[in-house]
Amino acid sequence: GASGPVASAIRTKLATALEPSHLQVLDESWRHGAPPGAESHFSVVVVSKRFAGLAPLQRHRLIHAALQAELAGPLHALAIVAKTPEQWESDPHVPPRPPCLGGSK
Repeated sequence: GASGPVASAIRTKLATALEPSHLQVLDESWRHGAPPGAESHFSVVVVSKRFAGLAPLQRHRLIHAALQAELAGPLHALAIVAKTPEQWESDPHVPPRPPCLGGSK
């Protein structure tokens, strides 16, 4: 999990906006060479009934809208898994994220 202020804001905003049945927020900044406490790279798993009938791009747009302030500031990268409860129940697999390409190195 993640417990810093950015992680808490992400968790609160996604919970409020999407009322997920499952929410996972992981701070992956350490994987990208960020200094300790940077909270710049996150991955989220959001399972919500609100995603029913929406294409993946539309689901991502809902998440981006909820996190607009974070994406404009401290949040540099966000990996998203967005599923309906039915999709999650039939396949609770979260694909591995690709390795960091070292954009700031």
